[in-house]
Amino acid sequence: MTFSREITDQIAKFAREQSRFYLEDAEMTYLEKLRRKSGQTRDKIKAKLAKFKSRSDTAVEAENDMILYMSDYMKDLIAEGYSEQEAFERAKQELAFRSDTAKSSDLRKRFEDYYRDLNPADYEAAGLFYAGFLFIGVAIGGIAGYLAGGGRTMFLSGGWVDTLIGTAAGGILGIGCGLIGNAVITLTRKR
Repeated sequence: MTFSREITDQIAKFAREQSRFYLEDAEMTYLEKLRRKSGQTRDKIKAKLAKFKSRSDTAVEAENDMILYMSDYMKDLIAEGYSEQEAFERAKQELAFRSDTAKSSDLRKRFEDYYRDLNPADYEAAGLFYAGFLFIGVAIGGIAGYLAGGGRTMFLSGGWVDTLIGTAAGGILGIGCGLIGNAVITLTRKR
């Protein structure tokens, strides 16, 4: 189900505003530690970090998560008979940061758990798996295509096509192996 452009823009605006609050709340322990160490006031630290948080990848990720969650919630409300605008207003009310509803408490807890357990090394390892398998696949596929195409003597008279096909097949195989590596990291991380 797709929403109208106006509702999609309103969801994005609401998510951008609210994700900042969720991040500030999830990082409050860190802010308190900074306050004790530096002796500065909490407002000064929040002002400095707010500039960073609003531009960080984490803030963008939190905003995207809020958009997905709000969209899913609105789809459920529309399925129950609400109009698109009524569903937006109800979702906005339910998901507002300081709301005391069970759903917003659950969302707040999930945001806190996600950002507390976020480990950049997992993403770096997945990227290295993709890159490594891609390079290995392209190299093996290129060599196999080169040899299957007749080697050096046949390369310029049509063997390059076999080399190209082998390289492409190796690239696809490498990406597939990277996906498997990413799945292993994800499953290992959940344990």
